[in-house]
Amino acid sequence: MTDTDMRRDLTLVFLRVCLGAIFIYHARMKLGWTEFSILWETDNLIHYTYTQLGPFIQLVTQTLNFLTPSQAEFMAISAALVEYCAGWGIFLGFMTRISAALLCCLMIVAIYFHLPYGFNGAQGGFEWAMLCLAGSQALLTGAGRYSIEGLISATTTAESQA
Repeated sequence: MTDTDMRRDLTLVFLRVCLGAIFIYHARMKLGWTEFSILWETDNLIHYTYTQLGPFIQLVTQTLNFLTPSQAEFMAISAALVEYCAGWGIFLGFMTRISAALLCCLMIVAIYFHLPYGFNGAQGGFEWAMLCLAGSQALLTGAGRYSIEGLISATTTAESQA
């Protein structure tokens, strides 16, 4: 392994961990999972999550007013769950290309949502969504050597050479 390969793989680790943490955090806020203990302490997690998603569902309904309320609700729930699962995918480096592609799609929609507010993220603009889109696009190349995918690849390669 060359020095350049190692630097590339370490860069991918830092990008994956940072970007994955951002997606996981924001998805948890949408889902109302502010603390992980909610996942096992809540009696009816589906009902709790659905009530917590209310503001996000309203935002989707208002922005995409051509959708029926049930379509907007489905889209909001799907987006939050995809953001959560794909965030973990890139954080761990597992199914990274698929996760990154899904997050690219979500960020394109997020840019559409924030477009009316301009570029400045502090004023509700699309600046942060665009940055997350760029990071997700960079991960379309893969997770790198220091990931679950890299570990699986190294194990299968070692087994095939034995």
